[in-house]
Amino acid sequence: MSTISLAKLYQGGVEVKLQATDVYDKATKQYLSDFITATGTNFTNLQNALASKAPVLKAADITARDALTDVIDSQLCWVIDASADSTVTSGAALYLSTVSGNPAEVSWTKMAEVESMDLVIGWADIQNKPSSSVSAIDQAVTDSHTHANSSVLAGISADNTSGNLVYNGVELGAFTGVAVASSLVGATDYTTKLQIVLEDFDPEASA
Repeated sequence: MSTISLAKLYQGGVEVKLQATDVYDKATKQYLSDFITATGTNFTNLQNALASKAPVLKAADITARDALTDVIDSQLCWVIDASADSTVTSGAALYLSTVSGNPAEVSWTKMAEVESMDLVIGWADIQNKPSSSVSAIDQAVTDSHTHANSSVLAGISADNTSGNLVYNGVELGAFTGVAVASSLVGATDYTTKLQIVLEDFDPEASA
């Protein structure tokens, strides 16, 4: 066990008792009494500063939260069972206080709830979702840039000047006519345009 040795002052064989106002520190130019007063003031200021902060409160349920006293503005309260709140199905929730009026009235705003922290939402529970099924949407994404005739489509473009159709670098004109007829004479006349005539052909007659 530790022991402490105390020194006593004597003058003329008589013990001298010093008061705080009798001790002076030359370095700080301050009496001991002044130091004690300042220290007490600083400690009081520290206590007030800590008291003005908003520690997180805890309540068993909504009723216990509403019964809390000395609530300050912007203070958080963790309610273990917040099911009495119509927006909370079950579990805990965190609330923020708003203190206003005279006499002061406290209102609480929900900031978070436990049941939404690990929430997993199924496709059937999503509101205003697309009418297509998940598999149909996935397939549409897969096929979004897939075309059986992609090589043919890649050869189609337009002339930058005339705007006419171009295929594999060859301008086809403002319009390409497909004339279905037995001869060129009977085909629709696409003047100055390319005509493809489907003409009857008898290989024996031409032999």
